[in-house]
Amino acid sequence: MPNLNSWGSREIEKLKNDMDRLFDSLCLDYGIPSVCGIIDCTPRTEMREQEGSLVVRTVMPGFQAEDLGVTVTETTMTISGDKKVTFQGGRKTDHFKKTIPLPCKVDPENVRATFKDGVLEIVLLKCIIKPQRKIFITAE
Repeated sequence: MPNLNSWGSREIEKLKNDMDRLFDSLCLDYGIPSVCGIIDCTPRTEMREQEGSLVVRTVMPGFQAEDLGVTVTETTMTISGDKKVTFQGGRKTDHFKKTIPLPCKVDPENVRATFKDGVLEIVLLKCIIKPQRKIFITAE
């Protein structure tokens, strides 16, 4: 029997997002409302480390800064947004929400987000982890 790999939640989520994007593209080609309820179910996101921070860049074509929202915890970041879509015979607002697990703990109080030319850039400062310290016990 061939080696079978079990799919985790990430693989299943990626398959779902790929299928949603495929159906969205088909709907847009024929001028009908989106099937999955969002134009780009998962915006393309890249993350890199840079001198004590994480930098996340997400391409968001057709969005304005006021259409987007970002929430951050120590271990995750969620990007959400609303996009008004006009199609033949109507108009509607599509919603998306993408939660990204972070590779390290960050400080949710020190986050900077900028939006320019359809690209959302979020800079998250990493939490400073102090090294373990040995405590000497004194006898009384």
